[in-house]
Amino acid sequence: MDLTLKTLIEFRDEMREFRDESRKTAAGHSHRLALLEGHMADVRQRLISLEKHMAALLTSVPVMNERLDGLEARIAALEAKA
Repeated sequence: MDLTLKTLIEFRDEMREFRDESRKTAAGHSHRLALLEGHMADVRQRLISLEKHMAALLTSVPVMNERLDGLEARIAALEAKA
């Protein structure tokens, strides 16, 4: 067999192996990226939920502060009487 032909055949076989391995690697990366995208979507939903809860909490803080101020005033009045 001619050396050039033999070299080309070997090169073709090596390129097939390389292409197959590249496809497997790309498929693996695609799978991992899909998992990450799913995880990130879940994280986004949790952050949105947390943001809503924080907004509700922050709206109740002024009311709690008013109640605490009222309690402090009543305790001070009771202490003054004692």
